[in-house]
Amino acid sequence: MFQTLTIVQKGEAVTVGLQQYIDNRCGDLLIGLRSITYTVGWYNIDAGESFSWRTSTGGVSGASNTTDIHPGLYGFARLQDIIKVETSNTLLDVSKVNGLITLTVGNGSEVLLTDGLLSLLGLDDGLGGQWLNAGTYAGDRPVNFASTKMLYVHLDQINTTSNVLDGAPSTLLAIIAPGCHLFGDINFIRMEHPEFKRLGGGTVGELKVSIRDDSGKILDNHGLPIFLVLEIAGA
Repeated sequence: MFQTLTIVQKGEAVTVGLQQYIDNRCGDLLIGLRSITYTVGWYNIDAGESFSWRTSTGGVSGASNTTDIHPGLYGFARLQDIIKVETSNTLLDVSKVNGLITLTVGNGSEVLLTDGLLSLLGLDDGLGGQWLNAGTYAGDRPVNFASTKMLYVHLDQINTTSNVLDGAPSTLLAIIAPGCHLFGDINFIRMEHPEFKRLGGGTVGELKVSIRDDSGKILDNHGLPIFLVLEIAGA
């Protein structure tokens, strides 16, 4: 038996009612993820982030200008372009060898990046909340634009007695590596050999699914759909 679920997830679990109940009163049914089709809707920059710059001559700073970075899923090149266009003497570069960012602020300028941007760029070690004078600033760790590296599919109706993660009962059904995508990209992954988990006993009339990110938080996919095909089989 197959169940196809459409998940439009905005930061909370989704419950899908079934037109035909699943009879598992014998407790011998297994469930696994056969395929997932997802539209990329998660962000790596949230609301409230911005980039500011001003002139600085002889220790005297001029009026500041600020560009708000709108929430979304950004790649390095896009953020690099925004900074380059707004101020021609501030450059952002990344090493292809170790992934470390280099921020170069030109003479006569100062820049200010909000904490979220500094964290995304790996520049947040001691630089938060302050104007950066002319000079070169190197990242402390590799840049991390792929904020969601894994998708963790949870199903509340799994029998947690026989499903254990790191020594504790778990509703984890499957782990998906989404790869690197742009916002709105659509990807299909078929599980040729799904890992089947024991379904909870009794009569199942609904399936409650949540897809979580690397931090364990329920993924906010900002209204874009995720389609799951679940296979139910006998033990």
